[in-house]
Amino acid sequence: MLNNKNIYNKKITDKTCCVHAEQRAIINALNNGESVKGSTLYFVRVNEKGEMIFSEKPYCTICSKMALDVGIKKFALWHEDGICVYGIEEYNDLSFAYEEYK
Repeated sequence: MLNNKNIYNKKITDKTCCVHAEQRAIINALNNGESVKGSTLYFVRVNEKGEMIFSEKPYCTICSKMALDVGIKKFALWHEDGICVYGIEEYNDLSFAYEEYK
């Protein structure tokens, strides 16, 4: 089946088929003439009720590569342990090392 994305390497293909929130934030900032070099990107998940919920560990190589390419310095996620701030190189490395089914 041509549209079955489960056959592709999970680290290469984005199976969501949409622009991620992180990508949208970067694109919006750049479209508004803002510089993102040296900035921190904050990511928070929300549930269906609009309540904040914990994020997972870094795993999205699509967002990590984009953030790295445009010069973002840090990536912040809210975990059970609290707010975790990663240097972008560390975030990118962790994203590439993440295994979905550990």
